[in-house]
Amino acid sequence: MLIYKDKLSIELEENVHDLKEQIKQLRNLKKAILASPVYKLLDGKTQMIDKKIDVEVRSRLDHTKNVARIAKRIIGRIYDLCSIEAISKTEVYKLNKQKAELEAEIVALAHDLGHTPFGHNGEAALNEFMQSITDEAAIAKIIQDRIKYFGTEYEEQQGHAEGFKGKLSFEHNEQSAMEFWKIIEQNPETFDKINTKKITTGILAHSISRVPEVPNDLISQIVRQTDKIEYRNKDYDEIRGYIVFKEGEEQLQAYDKKSSGERISEIVEDLANEAVKKGRIDDDNDSLKRCKQLRKKYENIIHFIGEDGKRGLLTGDNKERQQLIYIKLLEYYYRNPERIPTKSLTYTYPIKAENENERVLSFDSTKCEEDTLIQKVINYINTFTNEKCMQTYMRLIKERVVKGVGYGIEPITEEEIEERKQNEIAQQIAKLRAKDIYKGLETHTDQEYLAILRSKYRRFVENDLTDEAREAIKRNRAEHERENAEDRMVLSNVQAADAKRLDLDKVKERYRQSQEQEEK
Repeated sequence: MLIYKDKLSIELEENVHDLKEQIKQLRNLKKAILASPVYKLLDGKTQMIDKKIDVEVRSRLDHTKNVARIAKRIIGRIYDLCSIEAISKTEVYKLNKQKAELEAEIVALAHDLGHTPFGHNGEAALNEFMQSITDEAAIAKIIQDRIKYFGTEYEEQQGHAEGFKGKLSFEHNEQSAMEFWKIIEQNPETFDKINTKKITTGILAHSISRVPEVPNDLISQIVRQTDKIEYRNKDYDEIRGYIVFKEGEEQLQAYDKKSSGERISEIVEDLANEAVKKGRIDDDNDSLKRCKQLRKKYENIIHFIGEDGKRGLLTGDNKERQQLIYIKLLEYYYRNPERIPTKSLTYTYPIKAENENERVLSFDSTKCEEDTLIQKVINYINTFTNEKCMQTYMRLIKERVVKGVGYGIEPITEEEIEERKQNEIAQQIAKLRAKDIYKGLETHTDQEYLAILRSKYRRFVENDLTDEAREAIKRNRAEHERENAEDRMVLSNVQAADAKRLDLDKVKERYRQSQEQEEK
């Protein structure tokens, strides 16, 4: 049976028994995702703002739940627009709609399962670490797994099979799809009636940077857009009180005055109608333009570069420090795999749960015995929340001080912080230069581009932010300096402990030599 309107047609499955079995399995799969540790631990990974700055900080779990709700609304609305009264009351129609809504929810619930601590800062750091791996056997195993779960076509187009040079990369959408398959394989339930390939495609395709082409499947198109809808509106809500609207922005200001729910409801209706009129939902759709304009108004708050090279001074993240801590943890456990626990339990706090004393088995090495070392390290470290990364780093530093050079973790140095700052500035300069070349303009020197960046920053802070925002920037800058000062103290303590241990070793060696001399 086919239902359609304008350019969109939806084929309805007519076997009621098969539909009911698919819905049963989809419900079980949804429950399995919701019960999985990797899903619950998203609550300890922040979405945008890293520290509390007079707003309630939103977790990646909050984001995921919202994406699932919106995706379900959009596909439900599309079915309603395509149906006619004679069909909409039939059991076949209701079951097909219910199935589509569950598929959209599952893709949305799974789309960020593979996200790292520290959000995209952590993702960039892990990608950097992955590219340093040269173990050809491990790389071959990872590529084999990717082909198994994603398919040969995806691997040839987006993956590493073509032009293999012995390097890997990390993308959170691909890790999310891997985590989804682990849930399927490690769950006693049967999912043989579910179109897992469609769900995997939707998870992979939500990341535009990794999958630039819009997928053909409607569910994948919906989740791809819903992810952007949610964060563009909700991220904006976290910092909307810090933005100043200027003359000529009255239309944008009127849109800003609407609640997030009102804005999302409008976009849901627009996207559903666009799907009907075009037969698909493209990336460049009219319904998101207003949302995108609002995003442009505040995106500098998330991404701007300050005088000292820092990003996120309003959102609170100390980018360079976060990335260094994350990389050091990855390197430590890669060099010392025996320190990865067999099983790792974590308290739900700050995880939301009905039972606050519930403990989540966040890592179980017995379920990844066939994984390569790098996969085990990633699987373990990615169970960390932002806070646990910090705590583990400090615990390993203490071990380093107590036990010496061969133990624990290397502390952060000022040189490393400065190098990452300069790399960040260099990347921003490269973007400016690329824009000029694209427009056919004469390029500037690095110093001239740096002056442009700093001028943009000053204008932005002076003209586009409220007094409260400027105060928040000062507080976060002070907090970053405190953290960096703490790192300097940690480094000093480690160096002092190393020097003391070295002196002790020298004393022991002199004593050993003197004993040998006496024996002679």
